[in-house]
Amino acid sequence: MPRRRALLLLPALAACYIYAPPRWGADPGRRYATRERARSQATAPRRAARSAPRPEEGYEVRPGARDEPSPPALAGAAARAVQPEEPPTPPDVGEVRGRIVEAARRFLGQPFAGDCSGFVRRVLRDADVDVGPLPSAHSMSESLHLACRTVRRPLPGDLVFFHDTYDRNRDGKLGDPWTHVALVEAVEGDQVWILHRGGRGISRLLMNLSQPHDRTLNDPVRVRTAHDPEGTRYLAAELFSAYGAVVE
Repeated sequence: MPRRRALLLLPALAACYIYAPPRWGADPGRRYATRERARSQATAPRRAARSAPRPEEGYEVRPGARDEPSPPALAGAAARAVQPEEPPTPPDVGEVRGRIVEAARRFLGQPFAGDCSGFVRRVLRDADVDVGPLPSAHSMSESLHLACRTVRRPLPGDLVFFHDTYDRNRDGKLGDPWTHVALVEAVEGDQVWILHRGGRGISRLLMNLSQPHDRTLNDPVRVRTAHDPEGTRYLAAELFSAYGAVVE
């Protein structure tokens, strides 16, 4: 009889074992919260990696160094997060110079298929300025320089030239002349506003020759890379070469 009673109790004992609550309690919400917390902790590193800000174009991240701003290819928009402030209203510099500035401003913020010299020639053509046949030289920028009248103090509509804005002959050394050309948009004292073709299209640069190493007064016009030789300069005034006038 006792043996029969024990056999009859087995199903009930089995049911109690199957439906017994876990040791942390029978609350399903608690089990769900615990599981979600464990999953969150496991995926946190991946989420952090995905949400970490990526370096934007024009910034180079080097191991063991802080992120340093560098200009986009061939002087794309500068290390600034925004374009330089609007230049002051230029004085009356003549009809032709005014046409050059207005023609250049129409391209501001837009992509441009050609290079820096192509942009300058397009603006001059749109402004009905004929520089005549360009002399032969090592670069189109140098050809434009030879076609200009060198001036000491620029006016809106003048051209501005730079050296060493990139390693043109790819020898890993400095000493590449006449590598970039742009247009003077406005001048106020020592501060010069420049329109040029950079890595992001047509953008505005600041340059101040009286303080050539000041990053707040000069935008970069050379891309910073890990292969730059010692002594490489990047700011506009550091790489400035000459001003040139195509009109009187």
